[in-house]
Amino acid sequence: MRLTWRSWRALWVVFWILIRYRIALARGRRTADSAENLEQLHRRTASRLRQLFMEQRGLYIKVGQLISIMATVLPLAFREEFAALQDQVDPVSTDLMRTRLAEQWKRPPEEVLAELEDRPIAAASVGQVHRCRLHDGRLVAVKIQYPGIEKVFAQDMRAFYVIVRLIGWFFPNPELVRIYEELKTILEQEVDFTLELESLQRFRANFAGSSSVTAPEPVLDWCTSKVLVTEYVEGVKINQVAGLKEIGVNPEEAASLLVETYAAMFFEHGFYHADPHPGNVWVQPGPRLCFMDFGACSAISDRMREGMVAFVQAGVRKDTAGLVAAMRKMGFIPTSADPRVYDRVVAYFHDQFQEKIGIENLRLGNLRFSADSGLKNLQDLKGMNISLKDIAASFHIPREWVMLERTLLQILGLVTVMAPDLDVMEVFLPHLRRFSISYGLDPSSLALQAMRELAKNALALPSELRSVLSRLTYGEIELRLADAEYFVKTAHAWVHEGIFASLGLFFLWSGWRFEDRGDDSRAAVLFSVAALCGLMFIKYFFGSTRQKRK
Repeated sequence: MRLTWRSWRALWVVFWILIRYRIALARGRRTADSAENLEQLHRRTASRLRQLFMEQRGLYIKVGQLISIMATVLPLAFREEFAALQDQVDPVSTDLMRTRLAEQWKRPPEEVLAELEDRPIAAASVGQVHRCRLHDGRLVAVKIQYPGIEKVFAQDMRAFYVIVRLIGWFFPNPELVRIYEELKTILEQEVDFTLELESLQRFRANFAGSSSVTAPEPVLDWCTSKVLVTEYVEGVKINQVAGLKEIGVNPEEAASLLVETYAAMFFEHGFYHADPHPGNVWVQPGPRLCFMDFGACSAISDRMREGMVAFVQAGVRKDTAGLVAAMRKMGFIPTSADPRVYDRVVAYFHDQFQEKIGIENLRLGNLRFSADSGLKNLQDLKGMNISLKDIAASFHIPREWVMLERTLLQILGLVTVMAPDLDVMEVFLPHLRRFSISYGLDPSSLALQAMRELAKNALALPSELRSVLSRLTYGEIELRLADAEYFVKTAHAWVHEGIFASLGLFFLWSGWRFEDRGDDSRAAVLFSVAALCGLMFIKYFFGSTRQKRK
């Protein structure tokens, strides 16, 4: 599939961003204020990307929303800038939505709906929601996928793949393809409302006996892969503290219920709602939680849950070998990893968190993990003869943990604001005990102290390890140059890479424009020049790569 002008526009922006980072990193190695300059570049880049995503719409909005909640993969400036995308999606005209309904229902919408409000109550990246009334009088929420999103999805995924490869040229990282595959899986789920309906039904079945947790009941007769119809429910967003008080709900009680609900999802159901941002969790009097939008849901394997319990028990015993075994079970340590590396790394980080976080007074309001400690950690590991290459080869973030961590951080973010003194461990404890007993594990060591160890280790340790890797990826770790000659040769190659890549893309785009107009002779000349520029780019690219290896 040929890339569209829309895709080329995104590629062009990303390409120049990568060029700026290469230049900034080269300068940073010889200036004292490199960290400050890099932070300014992060902010400018995040702002430019957010603007691009807003203009591109479609799945770019969803990617931006995912970026806004990625805890340790990207710098803080990106997460702050992209947080605005959660509520900044302009709706599509109602006439287009009516056409979409007629296409899906094979009949005029008026035969199904007595009323359809023109103004949507919510607009997202792949569709929008309208409040409607059926002919039998029931109020319903109708989620309608935007017309043409299928074609846009295919084009955008192709563009995202090329962008990932482009990033890999500038900053080689074996995890990039895995990140792309994870992103593709998430987005495929978002555009198939049949999967969302299945997740909604599974969630409702899991909480069928609960009076404090619910989700809208689907109207199955009118649900398709592009339209989702559910009962219309009302409530207050869980982060609106004043609104909660107006309906007689104590914010701390609502926060505690949220944590307890997720404890049940994690350790009893093994299936959870993976996008608990405030717009997806409403509170009704009682309190009663009503979950919305099941486009992002995930399952937790027994292996991951057993590994989490084993991690708790090893943490209580201060058993490094047990921690390593638990992390291997959860998938953080690949089978090819060097035990001489991961044994010492796990022991080091375990000792660090034992010192930094007090057990007796562990509250969300007291949890602080500073990214500034990353350089000190790296210096300590270097003193142990452990390189960044060793760490990258010995640890990786399992795919299952990506969604789980994202969800945990959203929950912690909500609860920290609503009830910073809430003891999350006391809420989790009964559910973890029941899980331990059901799987034949020893629950005797799962005391409150053990749960506090879980907070220190299961959340912090993987995040710190990923912080080390991500700081390397984004150039926030200073590496010494062997000598001035190395820098001059490398910088020379980078500049030429940028020049020839820019010219190549320009001539390639120009050739396609002339080809579309039927001017094949000029197009052939431009394609030839683009190919020559590409060869020169490859020459300098591999020249700089060889220079790095020396």
